[in-house]
Amino acid sequence: MVEKITVTIHSGTVEVVKFGRGPKAFVILPGLCYDGFFEQAGAVSRAYGMFAEAFTCYLVDRNKTPHADCTVREIADDTAKVLEKLNVETADVFGASLGGMVAQELAIRHPELLDRLVLGSTLSRPNAIALAVLSQWEALAAAGKIDELTANVNQTIYSPQTLERYASVFSRIRTVATAEKTARFLAYLGAAKSFDVLASLKKIKAKTLVIGAAEDKVTTAAGARETAAALGCDYYEYPVFGHAVYDEAPDYKQRMLDFFTRE
Repeated sequence: MVEKITVTIHSGTVEVVKFGRGPKAFVILPGLCYDGFFEQAGAVSRAYGMFAEAFTCYLVDRNKTPHADCTVREIADDTAKVLEKLNVETADVFGASLGGMVAQELAIRHPELLDRLVLGSTLSRPNAIALAVLSQWEALAAAGKIDELTANVNQTIYSPQTLERYASVFSRIRTVATAEKTARFLAYLGAAKSFDVLASLKKIKAKTLVIGAAEDKVTTAAGARETAAALGCDYYEYPVFGHAVYDEAPDYKQRMLDFFTRE
């Protein structure tokens, strides 16, 4: 069964998708997205179905109404408040892209909440490539060119193989643009651009796995490698696939599950 939960915190509301029946908590922190995840709840639960027996799973989105100058640190603190409201005391955490940035701040600021950590397609400080991509998305969103933004995001995060295979699906995607969603997107994009925890990674105590992809055109393989090196943790890099390798690679979720469950 999939539950859609709206959690109220001091700064607003956060949407959570909950599924699974296992004794341990598994928290998914998603990447930057123009729309929310309630509409994708079924797809999320199916994608992570292999976790449902060993874990109770929570996809934790971000505050629906952030202030314009919000930071990744504030997102992490909001996430900690949400987990407290959900009575989650400790969890295995997977953060992808912006979610990986949030996961790093969460592990630094609230270490008691994490058991194990997987960081996917992320970095610990923006590099020139990441800043250029984010700035391009920022300009499109600010100009109200949301269909063009959606197409650009898909072209950037997915590998050529995936774009070709699902060309008909991507061509049918239409995003309903609103001023509220655009403001939210821009706020969290700005948070990603100003993120830098490289010097603080030594504070992370959770056992960590970093996963990168050689064809990542957003946070880049170099960004993933730098993060893993600073953490001194396990690292795996896919030789193909793009930024959205967490959706593309057929063994990605099994790789995470093995890391979370091995002794």
